[in-house]
Formats: sequence, structure tokens, C-alpha cells
Amino acid sequence: MLDLFRNIIKIRISRQNQIIFAAFNLCLLIYILSSSLMILKNNVNNLKKENEINLNRIEFIAAIEEQEINSKSAFSSNFASSVNSSARDNKLKIDRTLPISNNEISIWINESNFIDLFNWFLEINNNGVEITKMSIRRISKETVSAQLTVKL
Repeated sequence: MLDLFRNIIKIRISRQNQIIFAAFNLCLLIYILSSSLMILKNNVNNLKKENEINLNRIEFIAAIEEQEINSKSAFSSNFASSVNSSARDNKLKIDRTLPISNNEISIWINESNFIDLFNWFLEINNNGVEITKMSIRRISKETVSAQLTVKL
């Protein structure tokens, strides 16, 4: 191995070949650096977009917490029926509902889109319904199943 290295050092190349070799290495280095910079720039832009989306979500949730929720809502007349129709309007598949008390029911939702479920949570929250217990399980990339208890 040492002999091979010594033989490589002993090889003499012409000045023109040295310049070509150096220029090639310089071009290769510039290409690698510019490619790395473009990849990093794309990653930074993606992180900025993701951060902006997260900030918007946080601001939205904070705004919901600041709103005064009227305890007498559209849900108060027939609680279970209103919850079921609201879920249906949000494309949710309610498998079962179980009344626990006069103003509290347990709900099982299977194979629903998480975004639809989240939007439904926001809707019922805005109507004075409180989620007292919740368990969400991921079924596939976009679908979830949930079991929750809601209270008026």
C-alpha cells in the first residue's frame, strides 16, 4: 500500500493536465456546494411554511379559548340528536352513542378523517359542548377512530 502511494507521488503530470485537474475539482466543489445550498434553502423554506401553519393553528386555538361560549346553544334542545347530526354534517361515522346522564353522552367514531374530526371538535366546542374524555387511535395514514365523552 505504501509502495502504491509512493508510485502515485512519483508520477509527474504536465502543467496543462494539472490545471485541467484543478479546474475539474474546483467545478466539482462548486457544484456540490451549490447543490447543498439549494437543498438547505428548500428545507428552510419548508420549515418556515410549517412554522407559519403551526403559528396560525396556535393563534386560532388561542382565539377560541378567549371567546365567551354561550351555555345555551343550538345543542341544548335535543343534545344527542344535535351531536349526531352535527357529526354527520362533518362526514363522521358515528358507530354508537351511549347516554351517560341527562347532559352527557359517550360516542364511538370509526374510520374518519382526522381533519374532519378536528373540525367537528371545534364546531361542538363553539356550541358549548365540552369534551370530558377522549381517546383517538390512528387507523391508517389519514383515518382515525375515536371514543369520547361529551357534556353540555
